[in-house]
Amino acid sequence: MTITRSDPGTIWLGGPRTVINDMGAKAAITPGHLVERVNTAGVWQWQKHSTAAGDGQRAVACEQSMLNKDVDDDYAINDLVEVAELGMGSNAWMFIASGQNIAYGDNLESAGDGTLRVYAAGVKLFQALETKANVTVLTRIRVEVI
Repeated sequence: MTITRSDPGTIWLGGPRTVINDMGAKAAITPGHLVERVNTAGVWQWQKHSTAAGDGQRAVACEQSMLNKDVDDDYAINDLVEVAELGMGSNAWMFIASGQNIAYGDNLESAGDGTLRVYAAGVKLFQALETKANVTVLTRIRVEVI
């Protein structure tokens, strides 16, 4: 008998994390995007991770739990973003871009737009905890920090 695996409905799935919620969004961000800090005219803000294959903190935008919002509710410009900086072994439900073909256990890197892609030659950030074959739209995937 097969077990149906439902979507978790939350971004942080377990493991060590530090929650940061005192910086606003530089642009619209959807929970599940890989994010980074950026200094805009002396004001620190969050933006989607912008360096393809680049290193950075393992930080993911989470749902606005204190406002009773879910994973599909975007942050608008200047909204305070609830971010989880993930520690080694933490699990999250993050985005992969269209065009990806990911197998369980694949190493993942930043695609430079807040999403993840199969590791090519950059920095290994995460490992896939499920298979997502022939992705044609923005899709979430369970990952683990490596």
